[in-house]
Amino acid sequence: MRRPTPCLHLERRPSAFYWRRRVPELFSKNTSNRFFVFSLKTDVLREAEVLARRLTWLSSLAFDYSRGVANMETGLMERVLTELVRFEIAASDHARAIAPERPREGAQQALQREHALQATLRDVLLLRNREVAREPVRAAAERLGVQVSEDNSDWVTLAYEATRVLLDLSVERSKRDQGVFTAPSRFFEVALKADSALSMPDYRVEPAATAMHAAPVAQVVAEPATVTTSAPASAPLAASEPIQPSPPKPTKKASIKLSEAYEKYSEARLAGKEGKRPEELAVKAKGESWERNSFSNLKANAKLMIDVIGDKQLCDLTKADFIEAFSIIQRVPANHGKSSKEVRTIREIVEATDFEEQKNKARVHAQLKKAGASQGNIEAAEHQENIARLRVNTVYRHMQDAQRVVRYMEALGYLSENFMENVMWSKSELERLEILQEDNSRKIWGDELPKLFRTPLFQGQIADIGDLMFWAVIIAVLHGLREEEVLQLRLDDIRTENGIVYFDIKVGAPWQRLKSKAATRRVPLHNSLIALGFLDLVAMRRREGEERLFPHLTRGKNRKTLSDNFTKDFTRFRKANDVYEKRIDFHSFRTQFNVEQIKARTDSELRHILMGHEMETVNLKHYGGDGHDLAYLQEIVQRVDIDVSMIQSPFADGKTARVSDLQATRKRLRVV
Repeated sequence: MRRPTPCLHLERRPSAFYWRRRVPELFSKNTSNRFFVFSLKTDVLREAEVLARRLTWLSSLAFDYSRGVANMETGLMERVLTELVRFEIAASDHARAIAPERPREGAQQALQREHALQATLRDVLLLRNREVAREPVRAAAERLGVQVSEDNSDWVTLAYEATRVLLDLSVERSKRDQGVFTAPSRFFEVALKADSALSMPDYRVEPAATAMHAAPVAQVVAEPATVTTSAPASAPLAASEPIQPSPPKPTKKASIKLSEAYEKYSEARLAGKEGKRPEELAVKAKGESWERNSFSNLKANAKLMIDVIGDKQLCDLTKADFIEAFSIIQRVPANHGKSSKEVRTIREIVEATDFEEQKNKARVHAQLKKAGASQGNIEAAEHQENIARLRVNTVYRHMQDAQRVVRYMEALGYLSENFMENVMWSKSELERLEILQEDNSRKIWGDELPKLFRTPLFQGQIADIGDLMFWAVIIAVLHGLREEEVLQLRLDDIRTENGIVYFDIKVGAPWQRLKSKAATRRVPLHNSLIALGFLDLVAMRRREGEERLFPHLTRGKNRKTLSDNFTKDFTRFRKANDVYEKRIDFHSFRTQFNVEQIKARTDSELRHILMGHEMETVNLKHYGGDGHDLAYLQEIVQRVDIDVSMIQSPFADGKTARVSDLQATRKRLRVV
């Protein structure tokens, strides 16, 4: 029966100001008024208690009505859901206890299945679907021997709460499966309770025992001293017995947040430290190099980890946090972070992406199945609905950055263990995952190169004869130089020796950077580059008094490199001229150069030298030296057979050089 709504009469109570005016004795310090003050306070407190009870009862009733459970039998929902939790936890614990040993791969797959279940349950809650809870609730009610009606509003509320319980159960199972428990083992607790009832005996070492430890080994064997434990704990120490000072207790550092951990590691690296030990030597050049090449990656990793894990205190973190974090990071869409309007969390983005992918696959599968398509075509169509996620190497890079920070925090004393241990992929696991993922490796330009050379920029429609886009492309494809090596060329880096013009690739100015020591090298100019008027460009820059070959190129804000902005410009150029392909970029010119040398049967040693690669053998690394002179290297460079006959030189006379006359242009470009 529905209980009636109480009718409360809430009269207005006088304020403190009212009582101060009417009864000043209430607020006086006169001891003769204590009894009156006590009586008045007692009455007020009694009325307040009655009023609070009435308000609490009314609030509970209103809350019950708002939840839609006012008609449900008292305690029925709690009994059913409690039974559901206890049964599921007991069943999973028993299954875990008797399960055989499993490989790490199997454990990871089980964890991923649990996470997929959690994503499904969250989606069910989002869509207000109660069907997933129907069977678990029925089973729990049957074990209790009670009946739960499914044809009223109470069932809707019960099913919703049961779905939440199922989600909590899945989260708890995944934690326990990884050895993360909210309470000690019951056997451990019993042992502690039993142990607390016993008093441990106090032991004292007599002076003879001390002498035994100080005696030579032979004497100890011949005349062993005895250790007694019969002296009472309160007995005074003998005057001859040395007092051993107790060792100092290790001081535990106050915990810091995860964001602060990343800040501390960043500060160390920016200062030029290794970020591995508390006390390290700072090298300014190392800090500048790290800021330029790695700082942006660490900031991206910090943002991702804090979003997924939360900005927790380090003392509250567990290994399960990192395992779960990287199971989520593997499913992050590849285009994440490219929209400034994105406000969702990483978890929300991943769940929405998973749902969209599954929905699209189900739709395609149903359509093709209905149309009678073959299984092969159905699988191919479903594959097309896959949403690109972070590449394996990108996830591994995030793992490396997280592990560096965790290890540094362990060295500083903020963490007691490395939570990334066994979370990091092994080399064999990384290789296996790289094989399994879709091939997205860089391609050479190949047949796309003639299309690039027939764009307006290379066909004489050029506003600036020193156009960076034109010359950077030609230099890279004919010489295999890295992008930054091309863009940072100084006029002093174009030198001549015995009539051979060459690029002197080295650090000749503070703002120049090389990837490695092996990048220092000399690369003779290709004849085609000279024929296109490159030396005219060099002479023009000298007359202008410029230091750099491309003086107007600016540096990017993130890495402070010249390639930052140019890479974006080159992407826009390719898209605007319809020569864009995702797997072909500026670095593909360098790959093209290597392929051309392989086709020309150039051995690996010479390719290493010309491309500035690290030597792979002791002989080449330590005894290669400058064994190959410029004349021979010039001959090797000319083996790159790239057809530039359709290119219009910026320095050519437009009246005599016709782009359509390819044979004539080819002869003009030949340099003997």
